[in-house]
Amino acid sequence: MPAIYLLLLCDVVRRWGLDDQALIEGLGVDRASLLDGQRRVSLQICHTAACRAVALAGDRGLGLAYARALNVTLHGSVGMMALSSPSIGAALDAAARYVTLRAPFLAVSQSRESGRDGEVAVIHVRSLWDLGELDRFIMESMLVGLAHMAQQLLGAPLLGGQIWLTGEPPDYADTLTREMPVPLHYGSESCQLRVPAVLLAAAPRLADPTVAALAQEQCELEFRQLFASVQSVAERLRQLLANWPEGEPIPSLETTAERLHLSSRTLKRRLQEEGMNYRDITDGWLCERACALLEEPRLAVSEIAWRLGYNDVSNFSRAFRRWTGQTPRQWRGVR
Repeated sequence: MPAIYLLLLCDVVRRWGLDDQALIEGLGVDRASLLDGQRRVSLQICHTAACRAVALAGDRGLGLAYARALNVTLHGSVGMMALSSPSIGAALDAAARYVTLRAPFLAVSQSRESGRDGEVAVIHVRSLWDLGELDRFIMESMLVGLAHMAQQLLGAPLLGGQIWLTGEPPDYADTLTREMPVPLHYGSESCQLRVPAVLLAAAPRLADPTVAALAQEQCELEFRQLFASVQSVAERLRQLLANWPEGEPIPSLETTAERLHLSSRTLKRRLQEEGMNYRDITDGWLCERACALLEEPRLAVSEIAWRLGYNDVSNFSRAFRRWTGQTPRQWRGVR
């Protein structure tokens, strides 16, 4: 992760009158090295420092304080892309698309719902790993940080916005949450930022297509430098599928290429070089997932079809027969 995030955590802890040096002691980093704008630190170092910070701060809402200190410019090229995006919606899309560059353990997606006062845009944040004792700190930081960023871009209050968080309300809920950009609600089944959809069409104060294009180019370069040599394209595709929201159809090749920061042509070529193709990988993943779900006798075939993104059970059954030579019920019957 960028070193600036760890430096900011130290500063927040210091403002509370706590020993910020205790966060990084013995981790092989110091304040001078964290000031390097190009420096990145390992997730293990960040995890250890964050655990120490949470333990040191106690139940005082460290995640909320950290989020309020996050200025959009601290996010580097991702922040610059958000600042210059043509709309708030485009800025949030950029944050979701490039969250891997800043928080590789999180996934961000969007959906729309009908509300009493009109359509609601829902930004979902979920963890890809078990965050353990850091779950509340990270989710509060991320969601309040997104709301704070949207408010900075607008230059106005985020009217009608809400944050939903899991777990019981903490002791600081009645005090600190009043200072947040939007109301916070605990006890939800998932973590979300909810805003009136109409707000997403608003343009940031510094919208600039030329700057946005340059920032995107920088994000793409950073992404390739960080991840291109770490995994094969096929592995990255399988990871994308494994983290794809339940109930949504498998992404198209074009959508997948965009998520992997490649052109469609490059994605097909890279897979071909690895001796694979997009259809075989997606079919293989769907088949593997379908078979695993069919092992659960309590799940109806219609429920399994929905979980895999099929709106029609017959379409799922035809696909499953193509993969295995049997219908889902036939396959389940011989098990």
